[in-house]
Amino acid sequence: MLSVFSLFVLIVVLGAQILRRPFLAKYIFLFSISVVFAALFYRSYLQYQVWSQNGISKFLLPPHQSANYFIFYVITRFFASYLISLAAAILFFIAASILNKKYRERFFYPEEFWLGALSLFLVGHPGLIFYFIFLVLAYLSIQFFFFLIFRFPFFRVSLYYLWTPIAIFVILATKWLQTSTIWNLLKI
Repeated sequence: MLSVFSLFVLIVVLGAQILRRPFLAKYIFLFSISVVFAALFYRSYLQYQVWSQNGISKFLLPPHQSANYFIFYVITRFFASYLISLAAAILFFIAASILNKKYRERFFYPEEFWLGALSLFLVGHPGLIFYFIFLVLAYLSIQFFFFLIFRFPFFRVSLYYLWTPIAIFVILATKWLQTSTIWNLLKI
């Protein structure tokens, strides 16, 4: 369900980029965080309902057990992936804006901070690791291609149009990536 929402948001953002329509990436990022965490809280509520109706699992809930077990279970099963990706998105946003400001807006367009943060958040964990790898590989491939064509080693290629398509690719490839052993090693 969340992957469908993530795909929808990223496709809308990509469409707005391609059509050069002004969009408010900051508000889309905040809206996405709200929707994802609302869905995770709802999923937690449903899990509580299922456990409370079961004859055996109801003993894992209060008053038979401390609420800490259920909270830990919900955080590790539902929230951990998006909490990690939210932390990575915020870290990226802060680091990118500091570096961009330090080097006089040389690396990123103003909207790119939000595009990168949105993409990192929506791919989740461990998808964000694969996302970063694919992003770097795509960037280096394009940079090498431009070097071959123009013979100018310092031609700057922007990531503006790479953030969302690579995030869409990673979300679509998640089913395939989940079968790899490295995905299972990285998963919490």
